[in-house]
Amino acid sequence: MLIAVTGGTGYLGAHTVRALLAAGHGVRLLRAPGESCDDLLGRFREAGPVEVIEGDVRSDAVTDRLLNGADALFHAAGVVGTSERHEQLMWDINAYATERILTRAVARGLDPVVNVSSYSALFPAPDGVISPDTPTADGRSSYARTKGYADRAARRLQDDGAPVVVTYPSSVVGPAFHTAPGVTQKGWAPIVRWRYGPSVPGGMQMVDVRDIGEVHARVMAPGRGPHRYVCGGVMLTFDEMVDALADGLGRRVRRVPLSAAMMRGLGRVSDVAGKRFEIADGLSYEAALLLTAATPTDDTATLRDLSLAWRDPREAIAASVRAGGA
Repeated sequence: MLIAVTGGTGYLGAHTVRALLAAGHGVRLLRAPGESCDDLLGRFREAGPVEVIEGDVRSDAVTDRLLNGADALFHAAGVVGTSERHEQLMWDINAYATERILTRAVARGLDPVVNVSSYSALFPAPDGVISPDTPTADGRSSYARTKGYADRAARRLQDDGAPVVVTYPSSVVGPAFHTAPGVTQKGWAPIVRWRYGPSVPGGMQMVDVRDIGEVHARVMAPGRGPHRYVCGGVMLTFDEMVDALADGLGRRVRRVPLSAAMMRGLGRVSDVAGKRFEIADGLSYEAALLLTAATPTDDTATLRDLSLAWRDPREAIAASVRAGGA
């Protein structure tokens, strides 16, 4: 199939493009104007046929060029992070541009139409477990609210029978493929640099970025109809994550005990500061809630339908530190 791709030059998207090419698909890739990614594109072209279109995903004329003649869509373009200074950009891209490109792809008969959401769009779950049936949440941050808007748009298309497939990755970890590291890696950079980390009650669902790429390669089959796939991976306690960082460093990381209330308080302070200043990714009130709530996911349908088993994310965390991806 010829797959139209947005967000393919980002951390998660690059691993997906790599998996799509390995599966024998052709890729038509949207590249943002002025984006420097020649090395990455060269790696892609070594793996399979890649056509590159340059333009802004917010432009209908650009997305028409991207979609025309394609068989399927993989849409991962988005603004990922915790800074509230990018709120309007998040609405423009994560919400409105996503709604438009999904709708236009469905109208052209592309199958499947794959949208990368986030389990932040489903947090908190009313029953305490994030599953494909969890309703879209209101969201506590601009990122979560914009992903929630797009999720509702995708579900409306699904309700009409459109072959829209939505994936909900949790905290994605592992070495980058010739891109900048992911937001989770950026969040733990101070721990890696200073060899000090908090010891916090709770934990997070974490998933290897290679597994997410494989999920997206395996859903690229026409005629399967609408689906929602939660990609939570494995629940790690915060101490287990720090242990994995220490393993990657080959050195001890000292722990500073923090209560759940203190962690959430730091998240609130970070949110306020983020409205005026650029701050490091990874710390926000919503992230602190996710961490201290330790909300599990039900990935049963994902693993069953796609014949997958999750890798141990601790190995991916250690590997990303050894690769210098923090």
